[in-house]
Amino acid sequence: MDGLSMLERDHRRVENMLSELGESKPGPERTALVAKLTKALELHMRFEEEHVYPLLQEFDAETADEAGMEHQLARQGLATVQQMVDKPGFGAAVEMLTGGISHHVEDEEVHVFPSLRARCHADRLSSLGATLLTEQQIAAMLPLDEATKEELQEIAVHLGVEAKSSMSKDDLREAIETNV
Repeated sequence: MDGLSMLERDHRRVENMLSELGESKPGPERTALVAKLTKALELHMRFEEEHVYPLLQEFDAETADEAGMEHQLARQGLATVQQMVDKPGFGAAVEMLTGGISHHVEDEEVHVFPSLRARCHADRLSSLGATLLTEQQIAAMLPLDEATKEELQEIAVHLGVEAKSSMSKDDLREAIETNV
């Protein structure tokens, strides 16, 4: 599957989580769902910023810059949702986040992804998919406390984290978690 199709599938998952959050009641289930949404969005946005937007930048710098700004707004909205998880106004915070993400998803799926499909070779899109799948698998491996130092170094290298042999397991784990 090409990376753009996988990102579209992520969009559907996030939309479902946002819908579920909008209907949720305060408590541990809501808190867990906010954590799950946060992890999913952070991985998704980082992947797009590192792998998709540089491709877009080559032929539509303005749209690439706008997409990056929309990610910053999503991060702000997500931070507000996290702060409001057990407070009155949580529903409004979720609605604001949902609105911003919906606008962003529409831009990507109607304009950005079709442009990339037209300009990028299928092998490149397939490579994006393989990279995304690997990053999702690494993220699913967390917690990393059971990994060996060698495994942590391998994961760090894949994520582009500078992994020095002098780093302790704790240092490697922290560097990986910061980048996942």
